[in-house]
Amino acid sequence: MPSKVVEEAVGEIEIDRGNPRQYIGASIIGNDCTAYIAFCLRGFPEDPIKPKMMRIFTLGHKIEDIVIKDLRDAGYEIIDKDPFTGWQKAYSDRGGHVSAHLDGKILIDGEYMLLEIKSMNDRNWKKFKKVGVQVSHPKYYAQCQMMMGLSDSDMSNAMLVAYNKNTSEYHSEVFEFDEFYYESLRHKIDLVMMRQARKIAKDSEDWRCRMCFRKTVCWQPPRVEPDCNLCQHSVPLEEKKEWWCTYHDKKAILPCDDFLLYAPLEAE
Repeated sequence: MPSKVVEEAVGEIEIDRGNPRQYIGASIIGNDCTAYIAFCLRGFPEDPIKPKMMRIFTLGHKIEDIVIKDLRDAGYEIIDKDPFTGWQKAYSDRGGHVSAHLDGKILIDGEYMLLEIKSMNDRNWKKFKKVGVQVSHPKYYAQCQMMMGLSDSDMSNAMLVAYNKNTSEYHSEVFEFDEFYYESLRHKIDLVMMRQARKIAKDSEDWRCRMCFRKTVCWQPPRVEPDCNLCQHSVPLEEKKEWWCTYHDKKAILPCDDFLLYAPLEAE
């Protein structure tokens, strides 16, 4: 089959990734739009993912395995799985409403550091190499700070290894845990959990909204099956991954006739 036909056959099919996350993950905490974070926390459906983007995600996971193998072959000790579960090591907070999954830990000079692996195109990789992750990729920096913070002093340094998808070159950066920055992330979480999340833009054509996976639910509120986590009256409990109904002042267990679809605050 000619490549043009293949592209037309599979290039426009949209993929439903199944049940969306229902927690605040470290990978999204650096997002400037708190409305997006709130939709993730509450488990609102994502927009369908086009195959091109899905292939990018899949390739990223495969590159992680390649990087870990290369690091081990170079003599580094890597812990990339929880020995008790066989899955990625995870940390959580706020009763499970906040969660972080690690690529791994790496032993450097007798200290276990957070290991985070990213793949980048040539332009982004060169920017990272030139100015450092906090400037080049603030979302990645926030992700690492969040994971170190949730580790409760288990890790005080992080190593971010970037793989250049154009040249297969590596570049890495080691940086320290920043307690003050982590507190700013915790403040953002507080705003989201207490229904103070706000849209970043005033209309859906804003450039920041174009590639958002929650664009539809943000600008075109969907018809959904009522559920307490999707209700404007509910807030997440701090102690466990459950919800509290502020309208009826009791634990939110089943949706009721007073269900009101959650909506973030409008942009200022």
